[in-house]
Amino acid sequence: MTLSAKPDSPRKSPITGGTGFRPPSLSPLQLSILLAGVAAIALVWITTLQRITFERAQAVTAAMRSNANLALAFEQQVTRTLKEAEQIAAFARQEYLRDGRRLDLRHWVEQRIIRDGAFTILSIVDENGDIVTSTQGASRVNYADRDFFAKQRDSREDSLYLDRPVLGRISGQWRIPMSLRIRKPDGGFGGVVVLSVDPANLAHLHGRTDLGPTDMLEIAGLDGILRSRLIGTRSTYGLDQGKHAWNLRQATQPEGAFVDDGGSIDGVTRIISYRTMAGYPLMITVGSDYAEVLRPAQQRRTSYLLIASGVTAALAGLIALFLFLSLRQRAATEALEANEALFRATFHQAAMGIARIAPDGRFLEVNEKLCRMLGYDAPELLERTLFDLADPGDRDGARAFLKARLAAHFLGPPPEVEKTYRRRDGGVLWVCEALSIVRNAAGLPDFLVAVVQDITARKDLETRLAHDALHDALTGLPNRIMFQDRCARALESANRHDGLAAVLYLDLDGFKEINDSYGHAMGDILLQQVAGRLEHCVRAGSEDTVSRFGGDEFGIVLSGLDSPEGCERVALTILDALTQPFDLADGIQVRISASIGAAIHPRHGQDPDALVAHADAAMYAAKHSGKNRFRWEPLPGPAEDRNVSTSRS
Repeated sequence: MTLSAKPDSPRKSPITGGTGFRPPSLSPLQLSILLAGVAAIALVWITTLQRITFERAQAVTAAMRSNANLALAFEQQVTRTLKEAEQIAAFARQEYLRDGRRLDLRHWVEQRIIRDGAFTILSIVDENGDIVTSTQGASRVNYADRDFFAKQRDSREDSLYLDRPVLGRISGQWRIPMSLRIRKPDGGFGGVVVLSVDPANLAHLHGRTDLGPTDMLEIAGLDGILRSRLIGTRSTYGLDQGKHAWNLRQATQPEGAFVDDGGSIDGVTRIISYRTMAGYPLMITVGSDYAEVLRPAQQRRTSYLLIASGVTAALAGLIALFLFLSLRQRAATEALEANEALFRATFHQAAMGIARIAPDGRFLEVNEKLCRMLGYDAPELLERTLFDLADPGDRDGARAFLKARLAAHFLGPPPEVEKTYRRRDGGVLWVCEALSIVRNAAGLPDFLVAVVQDITARKDLETRLAHDALHDALTGLPNRIMFQDRCARALESANRHDGLAAVLYLDLDGFKEINDSYGHAMGDILLQQVAGRLEHCVRAGSEDTVSRFGGDEFGIVLSGLDSPEGCERVALTILDALTQPFDLADGIQVRISASIGAAIHPRHGQDPDALVAHADAAMYAAKHSGKNRFRWEPLPGPAEDRNVSTSRS
């Protein structure tokens, strides 16, 4: 190697005429090595920064998806609450139109005709705004100046109206009034039925208790007025929030997700997902603390930057070492040996499984981590191919994937795929696999490098979460969401085959007394045993579905019925099964019964909601007529009435 000037030889500058040091010139090979090293360092940092950006975006996307699912669940809960309120109001209106001022709503509470604790007050208000009757007893309060009263008086719509939060004149506390118009027989305005709900309770999602201290759950009207907002454990309601970003977006986009800086509320940046409720002028908004969502990604970012810095330092050192050795005319083979040693150390000490694979799928070399993951010794694994680790039915697909991967000229990081391997003991190992192709001087595939990460724990968690989302945690029965899906399928099948389908709505008689006497633990055991008996009562070999709605209420979908008598036989079987004694823990034996309501498609409705509503009404009719009974809804004539008692001594 020849230097253009000796280090101690001064040289005049062509510009200034002074002297200076001229660095040694690099040969084309040395210059190529230097540029390749710089490119490798740049690639490391580009890959690291891309990974950091990807994980941040992935965390935000996952949070948006989670918030959207939570908003949907909250919408379903609020919709159920409003529908229950509408049913109660409609029932109260019907009774008021029949009985007039003789109606005693307080007596309803005492007789448990009104059981939903979500509604604090139910009142009948006449056309002058005066209270006729209320669950809170007699009152001289006048509601003529309330917005909901004016709204119902001036409108002829027969729908539930959800007003903004107001200070209750009976309770003296903040409440959200919900009202339904009373129409006189002549069509004139006859007053309103008004219920109230605590705005703090409206924003609580049942079964969801992991809201962070700065996470947000909100329900607001399309009029811009906040009905209820829950941030951590703090409740807010009644504010005008028309200037919030999600309210402004909702005017043109009914649902969406974005990152909000929180300037309109409390300055906390949140990942927002919102959706407009179907059938009601309301919108649901869910917000997750942006910093908390990105905290795991930020922690990994630090690790990635440290690794990238270490790799950069290593690459820079190798380049400097190579140039130093080449300038001193050291053999280039020493640098290759150093690189080989670094590769071997990385290969065998890596925290992930690594294998060198021939183009035909044979294992050429495997590291210890991969052997431990698969349960093989290295010699055993080298006698197998990549396809031997796949299930027999997936081997053709694995060969096709490898062939396509070898044919592709992919630039950049290798794509990652999630797949399963079969361990030596027959167990399934979920992995995230990246296949890199090493080509020879002619550009043909020489071998492949597979980097494998064990993701079995994450896949198992995803499977459990998917199951829990559709099943009741206590009994293991399908929950209401899965019940709606099975009911819709049953109705679709009935329509397609011109057949029948039915819904049974079941409420246990005497459960509350047992729960109060022996405690919730015994009540849970009783509910689990009831669930087991119900599953044995449905028709063997059928697509019938038993579901728990919550508390001591259950729903059953009967699919492919030949006649209504088939539904009745199942109901009678259930009544008989539930009257048999239940043996709880510690030698406790109890007896209960059930009140069952039924609705059949297509006679009682064409959609799941209609059938459930009819079956629910029939169940209440059975309970009020003496319990331990089965009834159809709407109630038919005496010849069709099914009142059955299976009480045993």
